[in-house]
Amino acid sequence: MEIYAEGKNIPTYPFGSLFVQGEQFAEEIFFIVDRFYNGYDLAEAAFCMRGLTDEGWEVQQTVRIAETGEQKLKLRWLVNEDFTINSGILCLEMRADLDNYLILKYIMQPIIVRPTINGENGPLPDTVEQVIQAINEASAQGLEDIQSAIDSFDISAVEERIDTVLPQAEILVARPEVIPMKRSEYIAAQHKQNALYVITEEDV
Repeated sequence: MEIYAEGKNIPTYPFGSLFVQGEQFAEEIFFIVDRFYNGYDLAEAAFCMRGLTDEGWEVQQTVRIAETGEQKLKLRWLVNEDFTINSGILCLEMRADLDNYLILKYIMQPIIVRPTINGENGPLPDTVEQVIQAINEASAQGLEDIQSAIDSFDISAVEERIDTVLPQAEILVARPEVIPMKRSEYIAAQHKQNALYVITEEDV
């Protein structure tokens, strides 16, 4: 949006009701102003936008020179959230300072900042935010449950059972396998190592 100044007067009606409470850098406004004022070259000046909210807060923001022409300057104001913090009437004033001297103040009519929608219980997050929040909460709770289970697990009981079972297992492993066989079967069979063969009587 481009606004053309008429001398020291800057019309505000094009954006007079454009702002909404809580917006952050939502609007970019360019002011086309005269480069020279009373013999001063404003291309060397520092520009600043000042505001007074409906609740009495004074705010300000630097306005930068976007383009420099032979007779005109194009100033860029990217409206920050300080100017939309309160709803209601917002008084504006842009000033130009050169070498620490105030050269001029531009005359601007007050504008309106529209109130945001806000219920008595406060604004609800949108659906995506609710889903993400639910996932994060579930993940956090799951990690806490796992950590709690690890912290409360008593490994000493397992170690005691292992200490008891190992000697018994060693005995079982060391004990030879007992295999009863008839003599004819023993002669014909392939013999295993670590096995005890017991010869039984042949069938009559």
